[in-house]
Amino acid sequence: MIPNAPALPEQIGRYRVERLVGRGAMGVIYRAHDPVIDRPVAIKLVRTDLLEGMDRADILARFQREAQAAGRCVHPNIVAVHDFATHEGNPFFVMEFVEGVSLDRVIADGPSFSPSAAVDVLLQVFAALGCAHGLGIVHRDIKPANVLLLPDGRVKVADFGISRLSGSELTQSGAMVGTPSYMSPEQCRGDTIDLRSDLFSAGVVLYELLAGERPFPGRNFAEITYRLLNQVPADLTVRRPDAPPGLSSVLQRALAKDPRERFASAAEMAETLRAALRWPAASPADSDRTELLRPRPPAATGRATTTGFGESALSDIERKLARHVGPIAHYLVQSALRRAGSIEDLCGSLVQSIEPADARAQFMREVLGGATMEGGRTQVDRTASPEPARTQIPAEEIERAERALRHFVGPMARILVRRAAEKSGSAAELWRQLATHIDSAADRDVFLRSDPDRPK
Repeated sequence: MIPNAPALPEQIGRYRVERLVGRGAMGVIYRAHDPVIDRPVAIKLVRTDLLEGMDRADILARFQREAQAAGRCVHPNIVAVHDFATHEGNPFFVMEFVEGVSLDRVIADGPSFSPSAAVDVLLQVFAALGCAHGLGIVHRDIKPANVLLLPDGRVKVADFGISRLSGSELTQSGAMVGTPSYMSPEQCRGDTIDLRSDLFSAGVVLYELLAGERPFPGRNFAEITYRLLNQVPADLTVRRPDAPPGLSSVLQRALAKDPRERFASAAEMAETLRAALRWPAASPADSDRTELLRPRPPAATGRATTTGFGESALSDIERKLARHVGPIAHYLVQSALRRAGSIEDLCGSLVQSIEPADARAQFMREVLGGATMEGGRTQVDRTASPEPARTQIPAEEIERAERALRHFVGPMARILVRRAAEKSGSAAELWRQLATHIDSAADRDVFLRSDPDRPK
């Protein structure tokens, strides 16, 4: 039960209220039903006391303008704003209802994130910011509570267009609503802000995910504000020695006090993060494209998910991954599923979320022994139709491939090579399969050049 919750209204506008979802500094949020469109929606009803002493007509007009601007932000990583109206004289926003969990709850439930898990979340946040900034909209309140993790692994950012009036413009007894923990210095001072303020806030979130604490901690408002305005946070390498060195420089630039020293755009910060983890650059269309997924044919036997992977196998992988990364495991699995073509691909992607190297090797040993795919791809039970005999690959060729692969993926190379050798019909096929476990195209090319039989 949510403490001090107001009585549940039966209806707000045309929307039938179903339950209270939460409360925030700005007001209360309900799950409701839209009878016209026949869909669930989220309604944010603004607190009455926030409007006291203000020109109501003026503030309602500004709310409406912000809602109209936010309504133009149509993006897979943004919680859509559907409508704006008033209820008994108080403004409310109607938004897409998202079945997910906020990032702040995941942070509270588990350990710090692995570098790749944290970057995966932030890249989706930057995709949302890039869309909004392109429309001239600054979020102003990027924080874990406004970042939602969906069951399918996607991330959605909430409160675009709404948070503009939930910060310094709406006051209670002359004080800002909320906390400065994720504010930029210029926002905390009440100065004019631009998109670089959002990038600072995103940097704070990234630092917290990686370090397990906020960069500007404090026991109260005044202490947090003082550190935000006057102190430099501890270097990430102090809090997280295992993090790639490039992440520290990204955070130093993102958290610069002077906006001119920060990244110029969400896209620039995203690409710098990718480079820090040696991930391939994003396609120009990746941030805003819509994908139409054709359904796969149903599995002949056994229970398979819509992705074609066995449900029991996925549950087993998720459970074993959670031992290393905590409750974020479910979202990492669902996100990796969208890119994986095999169990080996899936595990190769997930293992990058695990630190240190010996833990990665342990995870690969645990999962590659039994997890397979269903639904027309690799089958769990192969006894019904045995595979044709494979050409025997010389042991020295396997050892050479393992030594070359270990340089890029570490100690799990032995497991990956063993699995690939069982399925490969030739040494050339073995090298090609192993190359798929290397993210960087340049590194894949270096690896393949290690094959002495590769055509020159």
